[in-house]
Amino acid sequence: MQPSCRLRATSGSRSLRDCDEVLYGRDSFERMNVMATIDKVTDLAAVNETLLYYEKQGNGPALLLIAGSTGDAGNFTRAADLLADEFTVVTYDRRGNSRSPRPPGWRTTSVAEQADDAAALIRALDLAPAAIFGASTGGPIALDLMIRHPKLVRAGVLQEPSIFSALPDPMVALAPRRALIEEALPLKGPRGAVEALMRYLNDDGVFATIPPDILERMLGNADTILTIEGPGFAGWQPTTEQLAKLSVPITLVFADRTLPVYKEVTNWLAQHLKIEPVSVPGRHGFYYYRPHVLADVLRQSLKGSGATGATHVTLASA
Repeated sequence: MQPSCRLRATSGSRSLRDCDEVLYGRDSFERMNVMATIDKVTDLAAVNETLLYYEKQGNGPALLLIAGSTGDAGNFTRAADLLADEFTVVTYDRRGNSRSPRPPGWRTTSVAEQADDAAALIRALDLAPAAIFGASTGGPIALDLMIRHPKLVRAGVLQEPSIFSALPDPMVALAPRRALIEEALPLKGPRGAVEALMRYLNDDGVFATIPPDILERMLGNADTILTIEGPGFAGWQPTTEQLAKLSVPITLVFADRTLPVYKEVTNWLAQHLKIEPVSVPGRHGFYYYRPHVLADVLRQSLKGSGATGATHVTLASA
């Protein structure tokens, strides 16, 4: 049983000293303030032997949004605001990213570790059973959560899940991405390499819509992305048996102008789950400049207990 150090501030700000000392001892990381308003609570939760920064707002059925690479809750700030009228929306910085401090001695991770973090957060915040959305690298995390912790999840929506090991030749498929990173690293360092990767996955329009403070946090996670998460997530793939036994309703989503490799992975998973993916307008990170599109597809996919095999979703115009 882990010690509890959720601060649950109700006004003003409060130091995270208690949480810091419970898990890591005094002065183990730079102090932050916990802020809360009537509409949104921001806090740290001590779960799965780490601290996770999270934001919670709204009322209604629980909805947990899991970010991909960059690991920052800010991926979904705008969409979460839109969804809070219908859902209790929780976003969080994944382990070792942004405002979730890197655990001492943490040098590697895995999809299972990240899924266990999400499961522990759902339990800690009394969200179960929650609907979950996983984008990109958040997709395999969400899928593993549904496979191993099905009682915590009522429905799942996966956008372009990064299960590249399922491709016929992952090395060839990911060669352009790998070459881009290898070229950028000696010239611009990890931050520059991650920025180049973000631009490769999206376009200048998407990149320009990311608020400067959120972008700064994301680029600050470059070392975690490249040296811990990249190697740790590589090779993960659900088995055919695991997919066949899935009891949680799932909707698959891809952006119509995303890279072909993401469409290929999404279609591979759709074939195994025997469902038809939903297409939305935009690039890989469409939710930055089209948050209403993500909000619309989640509302309609999660009606009732969550739609499995949705073949048509009517979305607001882009």
